[in-house]
Amino acid sequence: MQELKPFATLGPLKKALDNGGRFYNFFAAAEDEVVTRGELAKAAGVFTASAKAFLFLEMVKQDLTEQDQHAALKLLEPKLRHDFEKKRPARVLPSLVDKEQRAGTAAIVTGFVREIGAESQFVGFVIVPIMIGKVMVPMMIPIQNLYRVLELFDDEQRKTPSAIVCTPLKKPIGLSGRMQFGGILKTLKNKTKAPPSHPLFLEAAFWANR
Repeated sequence: MQELKPFATLGPLKKALDNGGRFYNFFAAAEDEVVTRGELAKAAGVFTASAKAFLFLEMVKQDLTEQDQHAALKLLEPKLRHDFEKKRPARVLPSLVDKEQRAGTAAIVTGFVREIGAESQFVGFVIVPIMIGKVMVPMMIPIQNLYRVLELFDDEQRKTPSAIVCTPLKKPIGLSGRMQFGGILKTLKNKTKAPPSHPLFLEAAFWANR
């Protein structure tokens, strides 16, 4: 998971995006006024310009003026710009994540955090494929075994409804003030037939202080 600091002006963002790509992006050139898939992927620290790269772009340009945000998107090569507009991450209030979103989509959620400790009564499971011999078997693993589990609220009163956000156990971050997380929504399960208190959780790829 990576911390992002949104750009305040277009110039530095333009330089970060129009970067020439990695050495194997033969047809990309730095500072040629066209941002290719390889250049966007490199800027985002990923290998393909897909959901995570689009999350990166949406989050780092958010503090620009509307005019500069439009100018930033015009730098994208036409097919890339079309894909971004089609798959642009949703901006969602924490209280509306479970009600309005679905698993597999990219989302940006902003609010006030409370960590769910191991002693909490919150219970949720993630289905993880595990190899047993030569057979792939789906196993239900407690979510707190895999992630640091956070609860995100609309305001400082921290009253429900809320959203569940998960971050890597090995990359602790400070939790203070208003925070923003961008990631992919995934399904949260219960071991019984009863529905979980939260049907979705956000697997965070990026975060920023807001």
